[in-house]
Amino acid sequence: MKRALLFVALLSACDASIFSRGLPIPTGPTGGGTGTGGGAELPSCEPNGKNDEVRLALHAACAGCHLTGNRPFFASLDAFENGLVYDPKYVKPGDPAGSLLVQMLKGVAPGSYPQMPVGTSYEALLQQGVAKLTIAEVEQWVRDLPPAGVRNSEPSPALFTVRRLAADDMVLSLLDQLGLGVQDFVDTSRPTWREEEYTARGGTLFVWPRDWAPGISRQYVSDSRATERFEALGGAVTLDYRKRDATLGPSALQTLVQMSQAWCRAAVEKQGNRAVLRHVTLADTSATKQTEIKQNISALYLRMLGEVASQGEVDAVYTQVYLPYEATNTRTAWTAVCASFVRHPLWVSF
Repeated sequence: MKRALLFVALLSACDASIFSRGLPIPTGPTGGGTGTGGGAELPSCEPNGKNDEVRLALHAACAGCHLTGNRPFFASLDAFENGLVYDPKYVKPGDPAGSLLVQMLKGVAPGSYPQMPVGTSYEALLQQGVAKLTIAEVEQWVRDLPPAGVRNSEPSPALFTVRRLAADDMVLSLLDQLGLGVQDFVDTSRPTWREEEYTARGGTLFVWPRDWAPGISRQYVSDSRATERFEALGGAVTLDYRKRDATLGPSALQTLVQMSQAWCRAAVEKQGNRAVLRHVTLADTSATKQTEIKQNISALYLRMLGEVASQGEVDAVYTQVYLPYEATNTRTAWTAVCASFVRHPLWVSF
């Protein structure tokens, strides 16, 4: 468990330093990175050569659309070099004026997308402090472009390819895994509640996107913060031109912690719900049901994380999470166990 929590902390810290908006160009060695050479070494938070400096400096402006999908140029140094830097379609070594990348940053590129990023100019992002790498610096990089390394068409198992779950995936997955439904969070007293805007009950910590029908009611009795929590979790809002946040920053982590505790509590307290308590009941304690409690931890581990837990993992959860909270009551203990799995790296990432 300690190893898992340390992994989350390192992952979030690395994302915060690399993917934060307004990242300055890090100073470091010049020359091409090793990304095209097969990726034998794991990437770190430090830039790996001049190309990586440029990749990290452009990340805040470009990764919103190009971290995943069919042009994931900013997913890794390999992706940046193989897909963008050394593809003459985008970058012509020594010729910044003829390079499509520079043209798109300037907003003068031919074709359907004359400007990148879409919706706002790169110059505007520079003025806002979101981007720190000037177009003149990009042009100089193209003029002095390091030579390409050995290109490798095969995927490298050593590359760091972990991604966080998107906010909508988190919401839907957690509802399913915990045996919960929308009806556990909203007012269902009206027969037509499914066709009307949801009236979210206060105290349930409901999380729901503004883009999904039928929406959240703004009545004074409704918890309108349900949509705000979704945005804090990194969710996209189409009407506000807000892109999905692919990083795992402080707001997303704080929201996930609160969400895991509230939703796990709801799942534990829900009558007849065996999603969390499959082998025990709230009346069972470690004094007489230690074996069944560990069996339930193992089953919940598999359900939430998709892997069979080792006996060491089960024992760690039992001694470090379950037993300390059982001193309060079993309801709190199972809520803590469930919430610890939601915050586990195997659940948060893929």
